[in-house]
Amino acid sequence: MSRASKVFLASSFILSGVTVWGVHFIQRRESDTMYQGVIKDEARIAAKKAAAALLPSALTPQSISDEVLFKAHSSGTPLNTPSSPVQQPASVIDPECQTCVISPPPQLLESQSKEQRAKERELRLKEYEDQKKLEGRLRGEQGVQEPVTVKRLV
Repeated sequence: MSRASKVFLASSFILSGVTVWGVHFIQRRESDTMYQGVIKDEARIAAKKAAAALLPSALTPQSISDEVLFKAHSSGTPLNTPSSPVQQPASVIDPECQTCVISPPPQLLESQSKEQRAKERELRLKEYEDQKKLEGRLRGEQGVQEPVTVKRLV
């Protein structure tokens, strides 16, 4: 083996070794960093328990967190509410909208009786079957070969 090939082989071994060592070093450092988070969490929990032992019974950690949660910040609005309330539009079926006709909004479906929902399912199934018949007829008229079909479970 020539001197150049020996040097190349040795340098590739060294580079591979340094790469493997570097990856393990980085993993160990990340693991230590993550473990520091666990230690900090345990210290925080211990501090909360110690503070709870010193507080009167009326000021429990739960009541303090509720107080902090509902406390207003500088704008005067509570922290747990959006700055402006979101108003949902009333649920209606727009006869011009094909999506509403095919699949009505869930609020309207929930307000319907069981019989009304069953009737709508039957109407959608009938429309589906009509569409399949139309597809078959058009395929026959246009001479398009029938694809492999999967039976629909009803």
